[in-house]
Amino acid sequence: MAVQDDAVIGFVRTMSDGAFAVYIADILVLPDNQKQGVGSQLLRGVLDHYPMKTFHHQVLIAERDADGFYRRMGLSAVGAFGLTAFIRTRDN
Repeated sequence: MAVQDDAVIGFVRTMSDGAFAVYIADILVLPDNQKQGVGSQLLRGVLDHYPMKTFHHQVLIAERDADGFYRRMGLSAVGAFGLTAFIRTRDN
């Protein structure tokens, strides 16, 4: 969690089985605090907490406009590994 002046300005939520996979469900930063390194700091904290030497993979689903951010942070699109992601929502 990122806090500024006693207010939450950013939040990250993860799920893990503790041994194989880490799913990064959300990285949220208030619009007025974006592009100031808050999201990068939150993601680095998660990646450090769940190191690749311990886990097989770290996974997240991102909105298209966040693609560049995640690539700059060292993540790759699943298609680069010959994988496909699937989703089921209430709307399908």
